[in-house]
Amino acid sequence: MAAATPENSPALPLVALIGSANCGKTTLFNTLTGSHYNTVNYPGATVEYAVGDARRLPGFSCRVMDTPGITSLVPSSPDEKVTVDALFQGDRRPDILVAVADANQLSRHLYLTRQLLDLGFPVVLVVTMEDLLLAKGLRVDERNLSELLDCPVFVLDPRKQERLSQMAEALRALGEKSQTRPARAQYEAFAAELTEERISETFHALDALEHLAVKPRFEKAGREGLPQRHGPSTADRILLHPVLGLLIFLGAMCAIFTAIFWMAAPLMDGIDALFGALVTVAKSVLPASWATDLFADGLVGGVGAVLVFLPQIAILFFAMGYLEDSGYLARGAALVDRPLSRIGLNGKSFVPLLSGYACAIPAMLAARTIPNRLERMLTLFIIPLMSCSARLPVYALLLAFLIPKDKPWLGGLAMTGLYLSGFLIGAVISTIASRYLKGKETSGFMLELPALRAPMLRVVLVSTWHKTWQYIRKAGPTILVIALSLWVLTHTPVQPAPSDGSDREYVAVSNSYAARIGHFIEPVTAPMGLDWRGGVALISGFAAREVFVGSLALVYRVQELNDEAGMTGKLFARMSELRFEGDGRRIFTVSTCLGILLFYLIALQCFPTVAVARNEMGSWRWRPALIQLGLFTGVAYLLAVALVQGLRALGVP
Repeated sequence: MAAATPENSPALPLVALIGSANCGKTTLFNTLTGSHYNTVNYPGATVEYAVGDARRLPGFSCRVMDTPGITSLVPSSPDEKVTVDALFQGDRRPDILVAVADANQLSRHLYLTRQLLDLGFPVVLVVTMEDLLLAKGLRVDERNLSELLDCPVFVLDPRKQERLSQMAEALRALGEKSQTRPARAQYEAFAAELTEERISETFHALDALEHLAVKPRFEKAGREGLPQRHGPSTADRILLHPVLGLLIFLGAMCAIFTAIFWMAAPLMDGIDALFGALVTVAKSVLPASWATDLFADGLVGGVGAVLVFLPQIAILFFAMGYLEDSGYLARGAALVDRPLSRIGLNGKSFVPLLSGYACAIPAMLAARTIPNRLERMLTLFIIPLMSCSARLPVYALLLAFLIPKDKPWLGGLAMTGLYLSGFLIGAVISTIASRYLKGKETSGFMLELPALRAPMLRVVLVSTWHKTWQYIRKAGPTILVIALSLWVLTHTPVQPAPSDGSDREYVAVSNSYAARIGHFIEPVTAPMGLDWRGGVALISGFAAREVFVGSLALVYRVQELNDEAGMTGKLFARMSELRFEGDGRRIFTVSTCLGILLFYLIALQCFPTVAVARNEMGSWRWRPALIQLGLFTGVAYLLAVALVQGLRALGVP
């Protein structure tokens, strides 16, 4: 899989981590690489893998690849199929496999390891989560398990850097052996022989193996005297309760969005002030010129107007990572399986839909784990309705304008309402579509619940930092290009200094190319309550939603205010004063702000998402992606206009 990437040096062996979902595989990957890795595509497909250098394997240099979770070499979803393909075809197949298994579900997880060993792969087995097994009075006999499987075995906590030197030694020993990796034809013959009877025999053998490898924690204790757990724990009976569990889930989501709205405020103010000071310094140091204004207002101010919302995005990533590491997200999937089944989906759609609250692109990639084609297509279709992190800047600005500053809890409730509304709209669409589109494939949902445990803060923080940095890397170039392009559009052609004492900035923007575009589309944006300048900002948001706020700051010329606030702070301070040029009506009123919020809630303003949707929807080419773009954007516009005009008819400004 790594052949297409230049960073994968052929001199370094490739080690692939293989295992079921929620077994600690990705945590081990983060520990081995120190979270220094890139995501790359498998050749011939859009499936992304994380690949990085092993920085914490002393004396053994290699590349490490994290693969999607898989329980068997017979795949049940497109995601699993590509993982299997990575093992048996391509120019850069893995040299060594590290199978990861949960100590608490050992026999089930060893089924994949047994298959890999039977095919002749060089395998190192890593057993995780023994701490939970120890709490039950049991332990894994590492040496005995290694002898029974005839492969190196390490029982370790993937969140810690313990025993990595021993693991490196075992990997080096396997790498030095001359081994022939199984060919595709050998795998196909193996898969053809997997009858139900043979699979049953294998699991019976693994049950016996687990009995021999898992022993009492204390030598004097007898297995028969150990406490045995029957049925779900007390915590699971509460968290998975159809009513109480759902209320807890909604409360957790409300707490997260309240934190996004409230806790990030001091950090946002600091970032905003920093960029405001940088703009001031740049203009005072550099000579007054068009180029200086481009650098200070266009580049520094535009980027600052977007980065000011980075604390909110980081809090969202942290909260989701914390819930995932604790095992709660898997319970959320089990909890919502029944409600999702009523709208044509199942519990496997939960993680892609929830991931859509961070970014629609990885969420669509996550939908590959859904084996049923109809459910996968429905999930892909409604993912853009989940309010991604790019919408946060817009939500935060408009809600801050509408809600009193001394009542942040109202902002949290409003933010929660926006996020839930996106899901409810998606549910309606999915319900209607599932009634008319009947799939031939049967749908089922089976999920191994990971044990509830206290997340390791260091692991969650490292993951949050990496995801936030990836967001900056991917969004940064687009933001930079759009910010500069928009500033140039609003300041070209260059106008001579007015001789009548008129405001130079106003003259420049009013006679710019952006003004010509804005005036052309103003008949369309006016019913939403926006003038030509707001229309220009709205269009810029189709390349990257988060650019909308920075674009508003640029087209409304807030950089001319002589105070120390950043561009976003200046925009917020001036929003209530901005007026239509012709009749002096206020632009940002209650009805206009609510209309923009509704538009951003539904509209598919993200061309990269459209491109990914086209790839993920397969043989249908562009048709469903373009239908998705046109439907969501068109409906969003019509509803926003209806809301604005309806409120004004009722006397709401």
